[in-house]
Amino acid sequence: MRILFLSTNRFRFDMAQPMPIGLACVIASIDENEHAIEVLDLMFSEDPSAELAATLDEFRPELVAVSIRNTDNLSHLDLQYFLPEAKQMIDLCRSASGARIVVGGAAFTTVPEALFDYLEPDFGIAGEGEISFPRLVECIENGTDPSQLPGLVWRADAGIRANAPAFIEDWTGFRLPRRDLFDLQKYTEMGGFSNIVVSQGCPMRCLYCDDPHRLGRKQRRKAVEQVIDELDAMSDEAGNTPIFFTAPIFNSPPSNAKNVCRGIIERGLQIRWTALIHPAFLDEELALLMKRSGCVAVSLACDSCSERMLKTLRKDITKEQLEAAIALLEKHGILYILTILFGGPGEDRESIDETLDFLRDKKPMVVSFALGIRILPNSPLAEVAVEQRLISADDPLMEPKFYISPGVEGWAREYLKEKCAERDNWSFGLPDLPDDVLSTGPGAMSMKPS
Repeated sequence: MRILFLSTNRFRFDMAQPMPIGLACVIASIDENEHAIEVLDLMFSEDPSAELAATLDEFRPELVAVSIRNTDNLSHLDLQYFLPEAKQMIDLCRSASGARIVVGGAAFTTVPEALFDYLEPDFGIAGEGEISFPRLVECIENGTDPSQLPGLVWRADAGIRANAPAFIEDWTGFRLPRRDLFDLQKYTEMGGFSNIVVSQGCPMRCLYCDDPHRLGRKQRRKAVEQVIDELDAMSDEAGNTPIFFTAPIFNSPPSNAKNVCRGIIERGLQIRWTALIHPAFLDEELALLMKRSGCVAVSLACDSCSERMLKTLRKDITKEQLEAAIALLEKHGILYILTILFGGPGEDRESIDETLDFLRDKKPMVVSFALGIRILPNSPLAEVAVEQRLISADDPLMEPKFYISPGVEGWAREYLKEKCAERDNWSFGLPDLPDDVLSTGPGAMSMKPS
């Protein structure tokens, strides 16, 4: 079978853009001795429709696998909604070829039935596609019924049906992601990353987050030896490209993070890496191991520096723990990024000022402020919004809606803009990093946004 893998994401967000690791994992599940494979990554495309049309004409796929990473950019201040463009790409595939169309990706997994109805593919796969996608290909090729596949979404006589997704418990036997099919050099040039899946599943209970629903609450970790072997392969494959450790929280539990760091050091891998870490799970030993193993920067998961709002957002950390984590990072010369979400339930001037006061003597690489929190389906915040009659209980939240506390409306936007203007490393919305924020040298790394 001739299979075209299409990555629709073109949004360059946060500090930099990692390559589409999920799609690379799914591609690895397909045997190229049995199927012809073509990959089209639209990240760098100046004319996506023309490039897709040309690929469809030249490759003539029998199956198009479409990966949709984000529904929107999560920004109330500068909203970008991506699904219409994804719909346009799928419609083009439908009109320009006779290929079956399968949709998956993180965005699809968030609201599979609603996205399936809107995008109108032949099939959808929610969850980790490397489990079900190769089996779906086999069913399509053999003409057998795929309706029992985990995570499958399809249209039946009774309407749209969706099976519960399956989660990978053991990565033994899975092939390494096909990073070689993506242009890592271009990602590096735009400040991007190569990335590795270290773990999936999140036991945390953050108010706004849908990870426990989308990925499962149980932490499912790759064996440390598998991680080190994959990093070893990546060090040859990715060259000097920095590596992002894909995990809901890299240092949960701390013992596993320490073992990964030790493995890197013992193997003698010369890599530079970054990850999302939780302040409560950072100690002196881990900070030292992170530095020695090549960690150059982290995103510190806090979302607020107000004691009251940390509790409201269910971050399970205290200001004291946050202070201690920042002190360790600064002591060991590990750059850190903070993203602050203003506007959650109960936010007011007092809590905003408490956060700003906390940050004034800190030395982060950048602090990015956001006002308004995206209400994600299957999140505790969605339940709060229903209770407060801000959304209806049957709203799939495919189209972005935001929670903004009445206590910040009418004044907080201009106030935060004024405060950010006073600091070079405080940004309201997507940040601009100074050119020399990360210099050259053995530990240097580019994280500049495009």
